[in-house]
Amino acid sequence: MKTPPRLKQFAKYVFSLLALAITLSACSNSKMTSRLTTIDKSKYQNTNQYPDHRAQQHFFQSSGGKIAYLDLSPDSNLPTLVLIHGVPSSSWLFRKMLPELQQHYRVIAIDLLGYGSSDKPKSNGVNYTNLEQANYTAQLLNSLNVQQYSLLFHDMGGLVAWELIHSNPAQIKHLVVLNTIISEHGFNHPKMEKGLMSRVMSQAFSNNLSSASVLEMTFANMGLTAQTKLTEQECFGYVAPMKEGSDEALYSFYTGFDSALFERLEQQQKSLTLLSGKTLVLWGAKDTVLTTKQLPYLKNQLKNTEYKEVIYPDNAHFLSEEIPAQLIAEITDFID
Repeated sequence: MKTPPRLKQFAKYVFSLLALAITLSACSNSKMTSRLTTIDKSKYQNTNQYPDHRAQQHFFQSSGGKIAYLDLSPDSNLPTLVLIHGVPSSSWLFRKMLPELQQHYRVIAIDLLGYGSSDKPKSNGVNYTNLEQANYTAQLLNSLNVQQYSLLFHDMGGLVAWELIHSNPAQIKHLVVLNTIISEHGFNHPKMEKGLMSRVMSQAFSNNLSSASVLEMTFANMGLTAQTKLTEQECFGYVAPMKEGSDEALYSFYTGFDSALFERLEQQQKSLTLLSGKTLVLWGAKDTVLTTKQLPYLKNQLKNTEYKEVIYPDNAHFLSEEIPAQLIAEITDFID
């Protein structure tokens, strides 16, 4: 009996992960112990240590579970900027930007359910949908008495952002869009069906043996150009929370790219015409998954906003890792 080509490809993928797990030890030896001597959760202390980042977070009990978040400069009169990460990351993705952003905005950086320090419950088929993630975010913002805010989002965070805009566009002031999911056109999405194969691939992110290797492959193949290297401690900030059980959320995400999702995206994009603020698009052109081919569609939908587009030809998916200072300069200059 011949082995199906897809199964052969999958087996090759698994064996490559195992080989990498043996040869790569980065991200595996750190402990979850903060080194901060004092903790003022209203001001982010610059760190490349994930335990220090986690020590500065608050927790909110949403209807789906505890949501971890940072609330920086909360007592100021500064405008509010909400940060939503993508996959496979958390608010740790924005750590290089937070010390400066908090000087200009009240910054609320969220760990979505299933990621970072937030709860990672078993999936009931509903709790990790984009709509529910948006509901948890809205519940948190309501608890913090946030009435109007700007959104900065990356990757999967776009799917949550579109839901927030669709449900209450009047609350949204401005948008900062970083390499995110906009439409099916120009998005080389993973075509993974629900089942055992997808389960195993999702669990590879949280497995003690393969987690570091899978994330390194993700950054190498999709996200970081050769000029950018993560230190062991920085890598640990991505791996550690994944090992705590993010496979359920990842499975829901990676198997969710069906016709219903893209039909929903088309419906949501219509809500963008209701926005009247500013839109800043910051995009790494070397991203081969979320390509610049998506951008004309977004610009057309945002015809009622002041629109600015900055394409970085030499950068890839994770701009906040590669060029945080350049992003901050663009954001603070354009978004009030």
